[in-house]
Amino acid sequence: MKKLPMQTNPIINPPLPKKTGDRLWFGNLHGSSLALTISNIVREQKGMVLVITKDMLAANRLEQALEFFAPNMTILNFPDWETLPYDTFSPHQDIVSQRLLTMSRLPGLTQGILIV
Repeated sequence: MKKLPMQTNPIINPPLPKKTGDRLWFGNLHGSSLALTISNIVREQKGMVLVITKDMLAANRLEQALEFFAPNMTILNFPDWETLPYDTFSPHQDIVSQRLLTMSRLPGLTQGILIV
């Protein structure tokens, strides 16, 4: 029986950025595989990891999945403002509170995930 070479799984062992400012793009990850991949990157990466999602629904789902895969990791969510520049009303106070909480915690963190 011939032994096959060990292949790296991009979900379990994702490629890590080589230097500050490098970007990774993941697509076609279904279910919770994106959260698993991000949690594995954050465990290996020293510093904050910025995750940009397409909308708040995706951000909230990702945050919940990350809480499962990385329960001891700091996960911050910076919610969308949800108003347009010409709107005559302010965003909901819960959104403003969440944004202020996230901004106040950022300077003291050395490792974690910021979802925007």
